[in-house]
Amino acid sequence: MGNTLQSSSRPSNASQIEQTSNKNPHIYEEILRLLSLLCNDDQFPLSIIRQKNNVSSDHEIIDSLSSAMKSEEFSMLLIKLIWNDRTSISRNELTKLFYDCCQFDLKQALKENVNLLQPTMFDNECFSALTNSIGTSKSSEIEQEQFYQWVRAQFPTLFYGFETWFRTNSTSSTSKKTSQEASASNCSLMKMNNILSPTWVWLFTHNIPISYLSADNSCTTLLDRMSSVLHGRMWNHLYDSHRDGSSLNRFQHHIFGYKAPIIILFEVSDGYLFCLCCDEEFKESPKHFGGIQACLFQLKPVFKTVLEGPNIIFMNTKLRGVSTLGLFIGRDLAHTFLNIDGDFFNVKHLNGEGRLAAIDVWGVGGRDSADEQNSMRQWETKQVEKARKVKRTYEEEEAILNMAGITTRHAQEQL
Repeated sequence: MGNTLQSSSRPSNASQIEQTSNKNPHIYEEILRLLSLLCNDDQFPLSIIRQKNNVSSDHEIIDSLSSAMKSEEFSMLLIKLIWNDRTSISRNELTKLFYDCCQFDLKQALKENVNLLQPTMFDNECFSALTNSIGTSKSSEIEQEQFYQWVRAQFPTLFYGFETWFRTNSTSSTSKKTSQEASASNCSLMKMNNILSPTWVWLFTHNIPISYLSADNSCTTLLDRMSSVLHGRMWNHLYDSHRDGSSLNRFQHHIFGYKAPIIILFEVSDGYLFCLCCDEEFKESPKHFGGIQACLFQLKPVFKTVLEGPNIIFMNTKLRGVSTLGLFIGRDLAHTFLNIDGDFFNVKHLNGEGRLAAIDVWGVGGRDSADEQNSMRQWETKQVEKARKVKRTYEEEEAILNMAGITTRHAQEQL
């Protein structure tokens, strides 16, 4: 990998050499000035540019980054600069790198509302979970090649935020405020009072399928989508077990009838956190459901994709002859990765079991899907009110109850 990194840092042709060597000196200082507004000298990405405390070295690093024509080259150069000729770096340093990347991306996504970003919004367990997913936990150090291969396979857009920023600001031309940035101005963040936080929004925007980030048609980039979610233009909070009550009945009431993809976060008392992405209407069904972009992520304590693909979700709370009651995630009932019992209280997963501590459900179909669900609820409420006003005889009431499967007369009463 070392040879590849060295060769990729060189300009590919004479014109590019001339372009980088003749860069306006003011651009170097402007890049450093703008970066200093976003992060400190010991934070990525400013830390890798100023790591030698030498002005000429700073300029050389900026030139080398400018020479990377493709995103993969850019990532390779960044990783080389982060390792800085070291054989390996500690897991703690990598965890801090994830924190810095998250902070940099969120500041770009929030733009003029960056003052809304507070230290309490960062979840360090998320960054630790990412670090835990690299290699084995027995190793306290991570090698450069190992991290590079992990980025390629697991997190190819990790440095996208900085790359976008750098390419925009490494030229002498100034860009105008985009419509997305303008619409983000003077907007408050959406309320995230349960499991979801800006940190998890950052991770999801980079890793979940695009179908869960498509409700806002004005978005054209990853950071646009991140901004849209954070400002409440793309996702709607359907169910919060702390706010709405923790029970199967409350869960069903708030999410059934929502005819668009949803994201469900399950927090387990044993320290595990799971994210289920369902790309179809969530429902009770005698057979498995879920489309090709359905997936299950383990978010904590180790981040990983557990399962993905069609027909991985099964929910049964009524038909005792079909299966055990509850919610099951797996390709069949004999091989499941996550089980929640019919009372929505106990959870079993591949690594253990515990109590269902919290559930957080987000509808990702945009405002139209949320409005459609609300309209249906209002119609159902009106029908219930109408039914209450209709006077029925005892026999009519009894017949309705019997059709619903409720026995109104026991055997001895019918003799």
